Amino acid sequence: MLKIFIEVIKMLLKTLLFLLLSFYLSANDVLKSNYYVESKEIMLSDIVKNPKEDTQLFQIDENRYSLRVKSKKVLQVLKNHGFENYSSKKPYIQFTKKSTINLDKIKNAIKTEYKKRYEKIDITSITVEPRGYLSSMPESYKTVLSAKSHLSNHGTLYIKTDERKKIFFNYKIVAKVEVYEARKELKKGTELSNLNSKKNSIILDKFRAQPLQTLKEGTLESKRRIKKGTVFTQRDVEGLYLVKRGSSVNIALKSSSLSISFSAKALQNARLGDTIKVLKSNGTKVKVLVTGRHRAEVR
Repeated sequence: MLKIFIEVIKMLLKTLLFLLLSFYLSANDVLKSNYYVESKEIMLSDIVKNPKEDTQLFQIDENRYSLRVKSKKVLQVLKNHGFENYSSKKPYIQFTKKSTINLDKIKNAIKTEYKKRYEKIDITSITVEPRGYLSSMPESYKTVLSAKSHLSNHGTLYIKTDERKKIFFNYKIVAKVEVYEARKELKKGTELSNLNSKKNSIILDKFRAQPLQTLKEGTLESKRRIKKGTVFTQRDVEGLYLVKRGSSVNIALKSSSLSISFSAKALQNARLGDTIKVLKSNGTKVKVLVTGRHRAEVR
């Protein structure tokens, strides 16, 4: 009897949690600024996903392909149909009839741009919509994305026709990218390694700058304090100083007939690939190329 009572309580708790979650989700439904609709009849299902009964809410004029409605009016209409928990961050909501044009060329251009920017990216889908209704596409055009478009999963692009006309589109890409994150909080000047960094595959959302794509031991250090879990970007890191001013450097001098090595004093801080001057024990200054930690070659 006790077991049955406990099972009943568990079921009631699960039901209560489900109801609370459903209420929370419904209470946080925010209207989009623009809805793309299949026809000029704007239906309840264009806003609310899978309503029990679908019905027409608005009508786009016969000679137009979009309709702009005050948010207050949309919210009131939804409330009249039993959906009271919607809100809006915009004063107006636009409804735009979907165009039946082929957008594969633009989607391919987006895919090419993102694959060029990320070494490892898994693209699930790409959606593109013209900002206004288009009955057809120009025969020849060039797709133009902004220089920082790849840092976000959505944005605006335009196509440029041979007549230099610009037509704007909204797009969204669903994808996962491989990044590096901080395993723990790092101080400024900390060398990045597998001990304090980890590779992770995350959903592309929005980055402050280009995320770090590769991490080679002994090449990078943090430019600032970095919190645990932070995705490393190009703004967060810089080349690691492999040679410090005043330190001893092992210098190699190689030719086809001989190989000589000697020690010298670094006169500058240097990163991998930097050319610096070193001071030999006899007082002679020599230019060397930094090839590793405390290592260099005579140029």
